[in-house]
Amino acid sequence: MLVLSPFVSAWGQSKSQKSAPTTRFVVDENRSYVYLRFDHMGTGVKLSDDEPSKRVWFRFVNNCNVGIVLRTFTLPAGSRKDEIGVMLDVVRDAPQFRIRGVQGVSNSPPPFNTQSPEPTRETKMPAGYDFEVGSVESIPSGKSVLFSVPVTHLSKSWHIEIPYEFNVPPGKGPRQPIVGGRPRMVLLYSAWDLPEDVQQQIQTAR
Repeated sequence: MLVLSPFVSAWGQSKSQKSAPTTRFVVDENRSYVYLRFDHMGTGVKLSDDEPSKRVWFRFVNNCNVGIVLRTFTLPAGSRKDEIGVMLDVVRDAPQFRIRGVQGVSNSPPPFNTQSPEPTRETKMPAGYDFEVGSVESIPSGKSVLFSVPVTHLSKSWHIEIPYEFNVPPGKGPRQPIVGGRPRMVLLYSAWDLPEDVQQQIQTAR
């Protein structure tokens, strides 16, 4: 019995570890913990006179087991009832550099609108949606929300950045003076992320 006891103890610990439930951070391990899913492109309500009527609809998907909070704003009359306004920034792309010394390897994006015989003149970069007055929308784990942007928000020269936060329980008591700072999280999405056929449609819809 004295000889067998270490083996019995190890077997019991192994069985206990195997039976313990494991919690994954992501719901679908083949996707990022937050991402955009292309929904459709069509005509929608313009938020300003500078915008085209052509818009692209996405679903912001929470693919993690923690709630996600987005900054939102109220949409004008005539918008879809299941759509929300999501605050976002339009940011110019950083220059792309070819990786030297590695044959056939590049971090440059694929050619945009390669079927066009002549390059399309780029429009002025829009300002995005960042308003002083707004609200918040909490997305539960595994759920999504629908929103849209004008086609001019997605370009070969700039992309959108959507700020978000984790919906964590508020702390108790005052913050200590030695504790400071907060994380800044954004989801980046550019025209290169769209399906190829939609990239072509956006070029002609400008």
